[in-house]
Amino acid sequence: MENAMDVFDPENDSNREQFRRFSFRKRQSASSVSPIEGNSASRFTDARLLYDDDNMQPRPNVALLLEDIKQEVENFDNEGLDVVGKAGSHLLKSCKREDDVLAEGGESTFILFASLLDSAIQGLMPFSDLILQFENTCRNVSESIRFGNSGRHRVFEDKLMRQRAQLLLDEAASWSLLWYLFGKGNEVHPEDLILLPTTSHQDACQYVMGDHTAQLCLRIVQWLEGLASEALDLEEKVRGSHVGSYLPSSGVWHHTQRFLKKRNDDPAIVQHLDFDAPTREVAQLLPDDKKQDESLLEDVWILLRAGRSEEACELCRSAGQSWRAATLTSFGGLDLFPSIEALQKNGKSRTLQALELESGIGRQRRLWKWTSYYTSEKIADQDGGKYEAAVYASRCGNLKRMLPVCTDWESACWAMAKSWFDTQVDLYLGQVQQDEPDPSKSSCDSVMNGSSRQEGQSLQVPLGPESWPCHVLDQQPLDLPALLQKLHSSDIVHEVVCRGCKDHHRQIEMNLMSGDIAQLLDLLWSWMSPLEDDKDVLRPHIDPQMIRFGAHLVLVLRHLLAGEVDTFREKLMTVGDFILQMYTMFLFSKNHEELIGIYASQLAPHRCIDLFVNMMELRMNDSVQVKYKIFLSAIEYLPFSTGDGSKGCFENIIERVLQRSRDIKIGNCDKTFYVSEQKHFTESSKSHSYSVALLHTAIYYQ
Repeated sequence: MENAMDVFDPENDSNREQFRRFSFRKRQSASSVSPIEGNSASRFTDARLLYDDDNMQPRPNVALLLEDIKQEVENFDNEGLDVVGKAGSHLLKSCKREDDVLAEGGESTFILFASLLDSAIQGLMPFSDLILQFENTCRNVSESIRFGNSGRHRVFEDKLMRQRAQLLLDEAASWSLLWYLFGKGNEVHPEDLILLPTTSHQDACQYVMGDHTAQLCLRIVQWLEGLASEALDLEEKVRGSHVGSYLPSSGVWHHTQRFLKKRNDDPAIVQHLDFDAPTREVAQLLPDDKKQDESLLEDVWILLRAGRSEEACELCRSAGQSWRAATLTSFGGLDLFPSIEALQKNGKSRTLQALELESGIGRQRRLWKWTSYYTSEKIADQDGGKYEAAVYASRCGNLKRMLPVCTDWESACWAMAKSWFDTQVDLYLGQVQQDEPDPSKSSCDSVMNGSSRQEGQSLQVPLGPESWPCHVLDQQPLDLPALLQKLHSSDIVHEVVCRGCKDHHRQIEMNLMSGDIAQLLDLLWSWMSPLEDDKDVLRPHIDPQMIRFGAHLVLVLRHLLAGEVDTFREKLMTVGDFILQMYTMFLFSKNHEELIGIYASQLAPHRCIDLFVNMMELRMNDSVQVKYKIFLSAIEYLPFSTGDGSKGCFENIIERVLQRSRDIKIGNCDKTFYVSEQKHFTESSKSHSYSVALLHTAIYYQ
């Protein structure tokens, strides 16, 4: 034992310095195409349709007016049309280059999201990459709010900033889930890695790729592990700390060693220092060593929860517990998680194939899982540390021993999803190894779809003595809705987890996981819709960031599910239009007229036209610059005219505005206002021919 202690020098910290707490592992976007640069010069100043220096030329007929406008548009050369098409995009990109891009409170997200969405609509980036860009934007703005203004606010203001930063992190989590469920795409088993005969790991990967429920569980597990990993990366970036606050020698039981050297014969304390001593002698370590062990295992749990098994093993080695690192993985450290990433990481290694050909397909895997299960149960029965029990429970899907340390919604959901996922894979492999003639009608499928048991009944699975016993299988849910329902049960999970289920983004995520898009849309609209007795329809009844999220979620789902024919498609169009219109009017109320066209162009034709007419009437007494921004937004994102009426067009907007102007009586008009407007038009070099046409035609008919 003394020789073993000499090999590990607790005073030498060099081996731990190379293990920083959280290795940088960001998910990169498959495409980083940025919006194309455009010329900001406008050619509209050369237009002379109704405005020629100081002379106004009213037209006697609306039809003639529209014909003149249309003729002028047709006479534009190609270069002029290109400039018009890029003017709004250049405006958005110039906003992004402002020094206050990451302003306090997350207000800049409205401009940033509009710019990214504009690029995706124009085909400059796929919508799957757009989701990742949304996620990264939320994280960056949240980080700026939370850590970029420290010391500049009072206590109450700092608390509000923390809340706003957390809301953006919650939104980033929702975008991340959307990418895993809809944007990641289907993976294909790499043919160059196929071994014959196949290994249990390859069989498991093929099963997961072909089974919808298992694939869904896998993506939920990867999503939650990715969130935990991002949180660790952020903590390292801010604090630059190692894992935990314990000394490098925490894994070597120095206090118990010194106690034994004094020849103390306490029967409650172990008499040897090998890792089996506490179990074999039914004794305990000294409290200080036990406390340090639990602190070490808490950090091991944190790393396993983030999907960082290799770092967890390296942490154990650096703490002097190489034996524990060996128990956390099987087959000499091979990553046997049933995913394509793990398969590609292992490569065409024949180590597992050789072992399984010698001992039997899957036998070593089952032996390791059974060992992990009994270890977690034994530790819990002997009143050992809850984190130690949870660490080994995570290796075999023993949900009962994982939930006591899951004190937040994400951890509890991860424990349930991973446990259910592991059980599905174990049952499938057990079924395959029994060579059942018709796997599609096996008891494994009946277990997963719940046909073999009802509520309160025990589960009988005749898969042999090597399969999981019924009391282990009964921990698993019947389906995904049952899993999500468990998160609401205070008898199963921590009460903090139950409260987390009421959070807005947690509700959004649970609806996304269950695939209930119709319910999700109804939920979003119920939060946003104005109250019946509230006359101020422009005042949001929920955080504006949530309205922004809902509008962009609708547009992303419309593009990602464009080829789908589902029951929620009609609701995605109708309720989605309500949400988009609400967000557009919010932007209008915040004087973001330059952003309106991006979202209004995605509305149904009649809603698009009504929206622009309403906004123009509300801005009737504003400056020319404000009206110019509205017209420019409409011109860039709407066609001039459409024959089939499938999209709102600029021609229809002009007709509606001119029609409404006829109803205004001359006696109610303030002529001094029109004189001042005419003078302002004359002085402004940026006046647009379309805005001039509309305004002066309205004057003429009044």
